[in-house]
Amino acid sequence: MKDRNIQTFRALAIIAVVMIHTTPSGQWQVFCKPFINFAVATFIFLSGYLTKTDNDNWLKFYTRRLTRVLVPYIIWTAIYSIPDIQSSGPSSLVKNLLCANATTTLYYIFVYIQFVLLTPLLGKLAKSPYRHLAWLIAPLSVILFKYIPVYGDIQLGKHIELFWNDVCLGWFTFYYLGLILGNKIIDRQFNIRNLAALYCASLLLQMAEGYLWFTVDPAGCGSQLKLTSILSSTIFLLIIYCALINWSNESKCRLLYTIGDYSFGIYLVHMMFLKGLQPLEFYSAIPYPITSVIILAISFVFCYVCTELIGKRVGRWLGFI
Repeated sequence: MKDRNIQTFRALAIIAVVMIHTTPSGQWQVFCKPFINFAVATFIFLSGYLTKTDNDNWLKFYTRRLTRVLVPYIIWTAIYSIPDIQSSGPSSLVKNLLCANATTTLYYIFVYIQFVLLTPLLGKLAKSPYRHLAWLIAPLSVILFKYIPVYGDIQLGKHIELFWNDVCLGWFTFYYLGLILGNKIIDRQFNIRNLAALYCASLLLQMAEGYLWFTVDPAGCGSQLKLTSILSSTIFLLIIYCALINWSNESKCRLLYTIGDYSFGIYLVHMMFLKGLQPLEFYSAIPYPITSVIILAISFVFCYVCTELIGKRVGRWLGFI
């Protein structure tokens, strides 16, 4: 039986993902994104939290974890690449497979795969005297690849940008935190009221930084990989941890944990519906966040109905569940 609390937080994460991709441009990014920038961080944290650092058969671990995401990745990259294939030929499919370029969300698969492959090493690092140095990896990477280029007005090369877009460095804190807490390498209690207060303060900091960023780079002002965004997400993940160790595994909201069951599928398909609806005149007249609700609902129903029709086994291979 799946942990319903885990699935509930996966549901909150996928709702936030859809809201991120439907948030209007401009200052909406500054003031709305801080509340939903925990999205991908939550998925990565939960993956680490559910991963054991002690394993007698790493080959089996790799096979199970990687097959789970690689098959859907190939299938959905091919689907999203259809327009590119029609305009540029079959070589565009190969390029998209190698670079996760078919649509904006598929980078997550590459990031997840890197963390899976690194898990044995990260487990040893987390138990070593140097484990605290790992907390510097994400902030230093973000400063190097985001802050210096933006505020220093430095143009990164094409290959460096491609590397940064697909590498796991900026997301490192979240998986590492999940591994440490899930394996009780650090076993401590946190005061949830203090965390909630810190989280609210971090949201204000995130808005302030987002506004400053907006004056320099409007397209990146709502990024999940700003320093204040990483801070907010880390505090949010500690709140999740408190909930996971204190809540019983009882039904709280059936709709939420059911959405959580289909969160991977919704993640894979929602851009397809978003791209299909965005050019339509009636859709552009719908206010945010009702647009988010529409995309989420269509994606969820699609994954649910398809899984019911083809069965859970095939649905799992397609990434619906």
